[in-house]
Amino acid sequence: MSDKEFIKRIQRLEKLTPSEKKIADFFSRNYADLVFENLTTISEKTNVSKPTVLRFITKLGFNRFADFKDVLRKELTLTHDTLHIRYSLKKKLLQNSNDDVIAQNFTNTIKNLETTYDQIDKKQFMIIAKILAQAKGKIYICGQRSSHALAYMFENMIRRVLSNTVLIKNSCSTEPDILMNVTEDDVLFSIFRHPYGDQTFKIIDYFKSCEAKILLLTDSEINPAADKIDHQLIVNTEGVSIFTSSTSILAVLEALNVAFLGFCDCDISGRIGKGEALYKAFNTFCL
Repeated sequence: MSDKEFIKRIQRLEKLTPSEKKIADFFSRNYADLVFENLTTISEKTNVSKPTVLRFITKLGFNRFADFKDVLRKELTLTHDTLHIRYSLKKKLLQNSNDDVIAQNFTNTIKNLETTYDQIDKKQFMIIAKILAQAKGKIYICGQRSSHALAYMFENMIRRVLSNTVLIKNSCSTEPDILMNVTEDDVLFSIFRHPYGDQTFKIIDYFKSCEAKILLLTDSEINPAADKIDHQLIVNTEGVSIFTSSTSILAVLEALNVAFLGFCDCDISGRIGKGEALYKAFNTFCL
């Protein structure tokens, strides 16, 4: 919701009381800073009671003040998403908060997990798990920058069970050597979140040209690759830090690892046993 859309929404409201007109005027003039306000500050700055502010928020189409703030926060971070802007935003939010940082981060993490669970398409989740488990060709896994670490962990989970996994490394120079072997029997699983990496987008586009299956774990239904993929899962990634949160992404990846085991047709005990023997022979882990 941009500032222009927000103002139009206010202008469409009918039969405003004098107090509501004060709030409407304040909101229209201070849209960019509303994310830093709370019920008390809005009430004080407009000289209007808190219940009246809440009723006005409801007229705008929000069930709770927290929902209103979430939309404003996402709009500001997505529209002006540079580390400098996010730093200014997050620092000011922390200064206005009475909670300690650990409590605030844990609260945000729990909210992200709950929101992701409520919103994620459970049917799509199981379809993706089945596609991964029963892929005829190779399973390519990719992510750019911080998402590459998550892609690495997910590939490591699956590789212990299946031998047909390929991690596309976070390096432009090596990608062509890996991609030249892609066929229509292969599957691409990509972690693709804002700000969306151009190299990941190019990889998705190439797999599309090869008619391979494309699975996406992303933070928005309107991501740049939305029209190129076969199935996608949406997670909530808003964080207290200047960086987006990875907690929900990791939770979904771990759940996928559990789910896809149920679709594996082969007996994996022999492969896992062989791996354990090799780890012991090469002293991979401390005894």
